[in-house]
Amino acid sequence: MNKKIFMIGWEYPPYIIGGLGRVCYHLTKELVNKELEVIFLTPFPIDKKDERVKFISPKLKIVKIGSWINPYYYEKKKCNISIQGVNGVYYENILEEVKRFTKECEKIIREEEFDIIHCHDWMTFEAGILAKKIKKKPLVVHVHSTELDRGCGLGICKEIFEIERKAFEEADKIITVSNFMKNKIMEFYNVQENKIEVVHNAFGKYRMDDKEKKENKSSISKLIKNKKVVLYLGRVTLQKGPEYFLRAAKIVSDFYKDVVFVFAGYGELLTKMIELACELGIIDKVIFTGYLKDEEVEYLYRIADVYVMPSVSEPFGITALEAAFYGNPTIISKNSGVKEVLKNSILIDFWDVRDIANKILAVLNYDVLNEVLKENGRKDVEKITWSMQTEKIINNIYEKLW
Repeated sequence: MNKKIFMIGWEYPPYIIGGLGRVCYHLTKELVNKELEVIFLTPFPIDKKDERVKFISPKLKIVKIGSWINPYYYEKKKCNISIQGVNGVYYENILEEVKRFTKECEKIIREEEFDIIHCHDWMTFEAGILAKKIKKKPLVVHVHSTELDRGCGLGICKEIFEIERKAFEEADKIITVSNFMKNKIMEFYNVQENKIEVVHNAFGKYRMDDKEKKENKSSISKLIKNKKVVLYLGRVTLQKGPEYFLRAAKIVSDFYKDVVFVFAGYGELLTKMIELACELGIIDKVIFTGYLKDEEVEYLYRIADVYVMPSVSEPFGITALEAAFYGNPTIISKNSGVKEVLKNSILIDFWDVRDIANKILAVLNYDVLNEVLKENGRKDVEKITWSMQTEKIINNIYEKLW
């Protein structure tokens, strides 16, 4: 096809925080498999030593731009930096850092030739708009989450909301990961429906290099012996609804004694959640794992008896797909996009902790329900692949723009 995609993201394996890094990995891999060239720009931890440009394959080039970008924390943090001739102390502010990242991207934009620009989430949008202005090429913005989702109705950053609004206006096409998100963008950002294409995420394993692989051993195995495992896995932040999981766990523990709740993830609310588990009197039944590596996450999926995703606002929810692939019955929020793909799951209102508890107990107590959800949930996951979704992006978006 001899076309080149100029893609900008904010994470790429092995340096990933959430699901977006894995999405970018599988998407770029499939684009290359379909004979397209990709240059992928991504922030790279300033304190890590690694080559700035890395060729994953002859058609996939990763360009790493030193940056402290972290999308989930807006507070200022004092950091020592030494990068590309700049030395001193930098006060981390996400908005300031995004502007600096955009300026660094401009150098690459002017150097490279490409046919289309594809950007992931708000931190890359200003760089994408700049690339469109400089090279006069079509712009595709891929939306995995918005400021409205992260704010959960309790307030938003107006500057970030404005960056998103401007990008949706400038974009030639917008990709959303669900109809749930599509409707939200149409309503709150005043975007016309014909400008948006829904492309659901798919399941895909990230293959580590052999030197990174480790056996899936965990000290958790000693703590869960002869007990049922209820799993929460995600960032410990308001958007993901961790408090509702713990309050439901309290109710479940009153009726089902041989159960343990694995609370896997890291985030700004972790300390508060540990305190809440103490207040509820279930600290002895909850295992807080903190940040986990890929092999540890896979281990938890394999041992869990049920996976719960009580998100307040979840544009997609790729962890639910992962859980279903590994044989977990899934209980997921009605405020999620993944329900459009994972039909064989149990839906909940995130705030209704008694209903969440009742449904967890149903899965734990009724073997037939458990097996039906496991078998059919896995079939749902297998119906959609990254090859199919990438083909949709090429045929329905790229081909109509270049």
